[in-house]
Amino acid sequence: MRDYVGLSVLGFMFSRDHSVGYVLGMDRYVGQVGKIVSQNSICVRIEFENRDSWNYPIELINKHLIIKKTMTLTEVKDLYAHLDDDRTRVKIAISSIERGYICLEEIINYNYVFDGSTYYSGEDYVETRDGDIISRDDSWYCEGLDEYVHYDDTSVCYEGRGETRYSTHWLENNRDFTYFDGDYYDDYALDYNDLVWCEDIEEYRGRDSAYYCEETECYYSTNRESFVRGYHDGSYRTMDFDNKSKYKIGYEIEKEDETVRNSIRINEFEEYTDWKWRKEKDGSLDSESGYELISPTFEFNIDKIFEHIEGNEQLVAHINAEISTSCGGHIHLSDSRLNGSELFNKIKGYTPLFYALYYGRVNRSYAKGKSNRDLENENEKYQAIKIHHDRVEFRIISAVPNVKTLKWRTKLLMMILQHPTDDIIKAYYNVDTKFTKLLKQTYSDEKLIELKERFIKFTKQFEDLDIKNNN
Repeated sequence: MRDYVGLSVLGFMFSRDHSVGYVLGMDRYVGQVGKIVSQNSICVRIEFENRDSWNYPIELINKHLIIKKTMTLTEVKDLYAHLDDDRTRVKIAISSIERGYICLEEIINYNYVFDGSTYYSGEDYVETRDGDIISRDDSWYCEGLDEYVHYDDTSVCYEGRGETRYSTHWLENNRDFTYFDGDYYDDYALDYNDLVWCEDIEEYRGRDSAYYCEETECYYSTNRESFVRGYHDGSYRTMDFDNKSKYKIGYEIEKEDETVRNSIRINEFEEYTDWKWRKEKDGSLDSESGYELISPTFEFNIDKIFEHIEGNEQLVAHINAEISTSCGGHIHLSDSRLNGSELFNKIKGYTPLFYALYYGRVNRSYAKGKSNRDLENENEKYQAIKIHHDRVEFRIISAVPNVKTLKWRTKLLMMILQHPTDDIIKAYYNVDTKFTKLLKQTYSDEKLIELKERFIKFTKQFEDLDIKNNN
């Protein structure tokens, strides 16, 4: 065993792995000069100027300590001979030795990595495929490349039942491995780790979170026996026709009808509707019979919209299904030229009309009636008309009993867009004249009078405006 007593050391690392009896105070001495004062078969004892001393394992001396000693003349001569009397390279070698990157024996034995300015120990350093020289501890030998790479540029790879690492770049370009949740797997490892391919989302999932369909002999991310998606579990679609309208419209149609709900599996329903419509759960509805239909965002063309709906028997059946008092029928409206607030201000004269039409929901917590000013300034989620950044949502609208009613409501909104006004008096005049023909499709003369009276009543209640005295 080499005798280290009397040698000076520099640059050692104190840690739980590298020092016998490690304590936090050792960190103060990292990089300080110490002297080896004794040794045994296991460790050396290093003493500092203040007489503090620490033990250090002998087996780690060459790895973590820089032995400071003056080179002998013979050693310098050996270095010159080995480096063909190249004075520049000799100076670099001596500097490298003094800085602790390498020892003389490693240079003599060609056990080094050289970058033109420093000799590095071949035991402690490696050259990566990118030409970087780094500590061996920070590297990884990638068998796929047959080269060293930065450890941080590697990923875990499971091969069969085993685990190793490869260059991430190499794995990304190797078709024999599949990426999943941050790691890579070969085909055997996918099966061993219970990962299965889901046909509907075209990606892998854990077997426990996937569903096997005996009919197709494939796995899916959702149970093909289920009849609804989770609440807002997925993306929403658009449906344009001739791109002539600047307006867009979308429907949320809530139902409670177990027979219709369970009449078709969700995957088949989405296929029947060209994956444009969604059929979801909703926490406000009965868990066994409830569902919410969410339409695509339609280009506002009434004929085309209802040609699409009425020509699809599944949509007709689902929209004509049973309703309850828990159901609603929100409608979203947008104008490509305006933001939500600008659109609301353009048509806000008709706010009392919506209160008059759906008066049973005005005081409900989920569709609170307010003045136009409060609707815009407070803009709560559960108010009668919600103003989004890009659209207006009419939450006050009640449940949709059938396709016929949905079509009538769509015509009413189109009429409002054709006769926009922010003036409630003018809106009332339009309702009393231009809207009469459409309103009479649903309301008798007597009911129409009551509707107009409610318009007047809610205008007074929320806007403190007396329509009768302003006519």
